[in-house]
Amino acid sequence: MEETKKNTKKKETIIAGTIGIVIGIAITCIAGVLLNFFAKSAGIARLKYGEEVVVTVNGKSIKASEIYEKVKKQNGLNLIMNDVDNMILEDMYQLTDKEKEEAKEQANYYLQMYAAQGYTQEAFLKSYGFANYDEFVKDIETQTKSSKYLYDYLEKKLDKDAVQNYYNEHKSEIETYDSEHVLVRITDTVTDEQALALINEILAKVNEGKTFEEIEKEYGDKIIHEELGFQGKDSNLEQAYIDGLVALEDNSYSKEPVKTSYGYHIIHRKSTATLDDLRETIIEKLSEDTLKNDPNITYKAFVELREEKKLEIFDKELKEEYEKYVDDLNAPATNDNTNTTISQ
Repeated sequence: MEETKKNTKKKETIIAGTIGIVIGIAITCIAGVLLNFFAKSAGIARLKYGEEVVVTVNGKSIKASEIYEKVKKQNGLNLIMNDVDNMILEDMYQLTDKEKEEAKEQANYYLQMYAAQGYTQEAFLKSYGFANYDEFVKDIETQTKSSKYLYDYLEKKLDKDAVQNYYNEHKSEIETYDSEHVLVRITDTVTDEQALALINEILAKVNEGKTFEEIEKEYGDKIIHEELGFQGKDSNLEQAYIDGLVALEDNSYSKEPVKTSYGYHIIHRKSTATLDDLRETIIEKLSEDTLKNDPNITYKAFVELREEKKLEIFDKELKEEYEKYVDDLNAPATNDNTNTTISQ
């Protein structure tokens, strides 16, 4: 069922679309590290090492303070606020093992995507300024923390029991199920009767206690074994598969083969999403009007976070720029005035 498989590794959400893809943010993070280095040399509150020479050539020199001023003018506020937010989020959130694994899956997704365009992993990482694979994964983990904060922020704007009430009322509509399946395809060389006979043979072995991994080793390329992740009733899987999946209990297998246009399947429903699993989906649904009516809501969320964490900017020019940025965010939207965004 690979043609109908929904990509579950890359989570597409309203919030994800608002804060931008991870690669774009990554470039900012890398530049932020550079600025951080120069800021430490030049100093923000005081230019203790501002005259430190960084480069010399043909009798001329470039000083740390000069580099800092250039970087600051070009994109300094954005870079510094990105570092500030990352420091705050690092203290606020600890990722679970599952979330860390998902970050690796996301990294692998991007690497595979770019590999299809002719990039090697090394070339990809170098192109975007990552020293290694682990640094790339770390950047994705940071975006996960950013997303977690934004969902928490939006949830605070809802009524106290809004998420629980929505879940209770719409559970059957939004519920998703983690599944895997074994497929015997009907092809030009495999007839319907042959595919059915083989899937029934496999089903008998599953009923005896064999796992799909053992089945895959035994039957090789005669079958297809796929992990489909969490899928709901609104997924783009064929209806016959969805019906078969919904009819099962958790940790159970199809009692009979399920037929789709691809062939015959045995479905293993592994688990059902919990309220916690669906929390972000529900928050997003309940926040649709907020996100639609205020496109700057995510940027305002981080402004509030910085205020809460007592942000102080000692560089006069950057402070004035940031204050103007905040004023612009809070100004009424007009047709000829688009707010400049920083960070996240």
